[in-house]
Amino acid sequence: MPVFKIELTGTEIVAWWGGIVATVVLLWDIYKWKTAGPRIRFVVRSGMIVVGDPSKEGQTFISAEATNIGDRPTTITNLVIQHYDTYFAMLRHKPSTSMLVTEPSTSQPLPYVLQPGSVWHGLSPQTGEIEDLGRTGYLVCGLCHSHSDKEIDRRVIIRKQPEA
Repeated sequence: MPVFKIELTGTEIVAWWGGIVATVVLLWDIYKWKTAGPRIRFVVRSGMIVVGDPSKEGQTFISAEATNIGDRPTTITNLVIQHYDTYFAMLRHKPSTSMLVTEPSTSQPLPYVLQPGSVWHGLSPQTGEIEDLGRTGYLVCGLCHSHSDKEIDRRVIIRKQPEA
């Protein structure tokens, strides 16, 4: 049985060490590059009512909340609501109806620069038409921002507030 005897000089050990450290640094730089930029956490809730604003009394809303958990700012450009007839149409991103929410927030109007750690809130009226669309297919709320060609989509499950 052959016995392998490995003998390394000091220069070879340093060369191996340098190669290993350089590889680790390269992998770390790739990781940092992939995770850099804005990362948006987007939450959508239906059946929300507004308290403290008499002009919105008795109305129900779909609430959208975007939080930038990344390390760079992005600009929120649009809030959209889309209806898909089937699950397959939703997977292919082929809506049967598309709606643009024109003024989702008066205090944070669009376009809105969302800084790292900041939160943006928007509202869309939950009308009878939107409730019907939500019951007959798949209703999706989308957030468009400047760092991506595709919007961030979240499914809207229609909840209606109990009558008082």
